[in-house]
Amino acid sequence: MTTLLFRYVFSRHARLLLITLSVGLGVYLLTELVERADTFLETKSGPWLMLRYFGARLPSILARILPSVFLLASVITLCLMAHNREDVALQTGGVSPGVVTAALILSGLFWGGVQFACSQWLGTAGDRYAERVWNGQVRKRAELPQVLSNVWFTEGEWIVSLDALSRNGSGTGLAAYRLSADGLSVESIVHAPEFTAGTDGWTARGASRVVPSLFLREAPADLVLPLTHDPGVFFLGGQDNPQMLPMWLLTEAIAQLSAAGSNVEGLITAWHAKLANAASLAVMAVLAAAIAAWWRNVYIAVGFSVAATFLFYAFSLFGESTGQRGFLPPMAAAWGTNAAFLLLAFLAIRLSRAK
Repeated sequence: MTTLLFRYVFSRHARLLLITLSVGLGVYLLTELVERADTFLETKSGPWLMLRYFGARLPSILARILPSVFLLASVITLCLMAHNREDVALQTGGVSPGVVTAALILSGLFWGGVQFACSQWLGTAGDRYAERVWNGQVRKRAELPQVLSNVWFTEGEWIVSLDALSRNGSGTGLAAYRLSADGLSVESIVHAPEFTAGTDGWTARGASRVVPSLFLREAPADLVLPLTHDPGVFFLGGQDNPQMLPMWLLTEAIAQLSAAGSNVEGLITAWHAKLANAASLAVMAVLAAAIAAWWRNVYIAVGFSVAATFLFYAFSLFGESTGQRGFLPPMAAAWGTNAAFLLLAFLAIRLSRAK
């Protein structure tokens, strides 16, 4: 009985979700098309180029709107079941409303996995491709090099200072200090006017090395330092949006920047937010049950769902912003909205049964 009910709820809910999702995607794409239409027309971009751009954007748009679409589909499903007296028939047969809610939660976990896959794999790759199409083929604008100044990091026994670091791994003004095993003295100092980071180490070009204990200064030459830091991770906390990066890159960036002594609270918050966004679909299932328990009219329930979605996104963005600025611990900042709305939804369901 329970398995049959789950299949029924899941299939009915999936049909409504796909219909609502199609409408949501259409509205989102139409809005973005209107915003970018002038640029497409000015640059005389053909239909194929526009199709490639918006097609690449689809997975990330889907991941962005799926929680709100899931809530709407869940509320409509429950209201239609109430309108058709299916909930009364289920209770007469000994099936509590909690079983239907549990079926929606399982459905939320399934669609949460879809959301996570779209945001972390298809979405990130699609957004990168869409950006290349927009900048390179639509606006015909080359990507400007990005440079960081006064970069410091530590790796093993090395303390490294860089005057300037480009995203491609080249830079100027390298000073590398190699500490002794006990960390109390400097064994050698390397200065280089230019350097290049590579997978097999960092090459210091025209470098001079000083060994203080031997009063030795070596003539300039190219030296390969045993450094494995990826230069790209230093740009993650600056101009790039951490939410646009896949989790495996965030995990690597957090590990390397943390080892280098950098502040990684913003990246940790973004890492937790990715999981929290996927888990929010299960929260939306409970929230839908709470809304449907109080308002059986589908139009009123949909109106409250839209308002709840707006509040949920507003609090989520506020929490992530406070976490990235260090005002809240990363886990609390990312998961706080889910926890608060889940608690309120359970409280609303409890009160509805007591009325």
